Amino acid sequence: MKTRPQLLSLALAGAAWFLPGGMSFGQITVKVDSTKTWLGWMNVFNMDNSYAFGQAWGLADLRAAFEPGRTNATRVVLRVNTNTFNTNGYWNLADGTPNKMLEANLYVDVGTLYAGQDVTFIGRVESNSLPAGWTAVAVIKEFAPGYAYLGDTRTDLVPGWDFSVTRYIRPGNITQYGFLVYGPNARPGSPEAAAAVSIVVDNEDPSITVGPRPQRILAGGTARFSVTATSSSRLSYQWKRDGVPLTEGGRFQGVQTATLVIQDAKLEDAGFYTVTVSSLAGTRDSQPVRLRVLTPSEFANWLDNPGFELDVELPAQVPPPWFNFSGAALASTNEFYGDQWDYPVQAKEGTNVVRIYNAGEWNGVFQDQPAAPGDIFTADGWFWLSSQDALAGNTSLQIEVQFRAGPVPIAMWVSSPVGPDAPKDQWLYLEATNGVPAGWTQVSTENARYLVAPPGTETVRFQLTLHNRGGGTGNVYADALRLMKKERVRITARRVGAQVELLWPTQGATQYQIIAAEHLAQPAWAPVGSPLSGDGTVKTVTIPLGSQPRFFMVLTL
Repeated sequence: MKTRPQLLSLALAGAAWFLPGGMSFGQITVKVDSTKTWLGWMNVFNMDNSYAFGQAWGLADLRAAFEPGRTNATRVVLRVNTNTFNTNGYWNLADGTPNKMLEANLYVDVGTLYAGQDVTFIGRVESNSLPAGWTAVAVIKEFAPGYAYLGDTRTDLVPGWDFSVTRYIRPGNITQYGFLVYGPNARPGSPEAAAAVSIVVDNEDPSITVGPRPQRILAGGTARFSVTATSSSRLSYQWKRDGVPLTEGGRFQGVQTATLVIQDAKLEDAGFYTVTVSSLAGTRDSQPVRLRVLTPSEFANWLDNPGFELDVELPAQVPPPWFNFSGAALASTNEFYGDQWDYPVQAKEGTNVVRIYNAGEWNGVFQDQPAAPGDIFTADGWFWLSSQDALAGNTSLQIEVQFRAGPVPIAMWVSSPVGPDAPKDQWLYLEATNGVPAGWTQVSTENARYLVAPPGTETVRFQLTLHNRGGGTGNVYADALRLMKKERVRITARRVGAQVELLWPTQGATQYQIIAAEHLAQPAWAPVGSPLSGDGTVKTVTIPLGSQPRFFMVLTL
């Protein structure tokens, strides 16, 4: 059967996490487990197999069902589709002859959880009564970040036989596994409408239905990892850090429960955490997730791995959670520009940078992080253009900050571009402040330094984009990138004798300036003292009171 790409409107942010020393979990086996989150998608084709459209469908719309029910299913049944039957000439001709081919997708999306590993999908086909013209396969699909379809591996569903399909998912890519049923729609009540393929449900026992998620916390803060699992018998748990079982007590609470709590976290608590879930039926290990314990300055930066120094798997591969969508590679200070042995690669901080180069019209890297409406960010970074391989032609690089709902960009701000005319052989600083008109995103934005997430925001994307508008060459190196989440200043004031005492909690890597005025409507407020550097603690400033009343504000700079 001809391979037909699936176009998805679903996006899941995440990363493939690797263990220290470059080791990864190399083999994953998945089954037809009804406790997983199964999704539906319908691709529609014309009779010549040209693609018409695709959209998310519920399981009932696909005519797919777990029987007798999701919690106690013994089989999943995929029936010939009748839901589009309509003799209006689009779906069917006037005599009922099909005019469209339907590809019903029933699948589990695990995001990038299985990236860098061999994934095997196994099961057993109970029956298959699909008529001529219909096919059914088990499939593993692979997508690049952003759900650009890269290909799939599939096998036919033969009644009474086991199936097994394996595909290697490249680092950073997205995995979906499940079933495709392809063929023309059928008239309701016809013999074809009763045809189906039935696959035996084989829930893992125990089954981890919701695994722990990566976390980043401030040193001294509290981290919580949770797991949800099911089994035919009583469950027990054992949490581990970097493969070593944890012991109850001190900072670690709940090491043998479904929720691990780490209190007053120290820098040495950072690492990869897993949980082993056990029952009388067997054991199951969760995927490893990273805990980062950060200083106040690091924590204020909403980006993870902002200098590309951590979780490096391969020398030239951009490390997670960064995604390379084209024309990007990791470089370090032990390498040289353009093979010039006397011109080493520069780094703003540490030893690594990311190199963005011309490999197509759009090149760069991005990272998605959670955000909510009303969140406030600033964004900046440092860039180096080497005279040994400078940009040329109609090409430029910029920072983009996109607020998104699922895969849809709602609003965006960009920096000024780095182009062929930019200074060479020095670090250049860019800040995202420039609004863009609707069309790039759903709404227009005005120029601003503080970027406010609009209604509907679910994630914020920090992206470096090199746009080659034909014939461009050269590259730009980037380092020390920042997406700073700004907390609103909450001041407490109290009078102490002839002085006023101002207190407010601060963020790392943030400057604060007290200003004052005698009237709220005063157009220019005067600074009081010098700017103060935030460090994650509560700052206290004492100011003498004069003969006139004054109003005070604290600004972030």
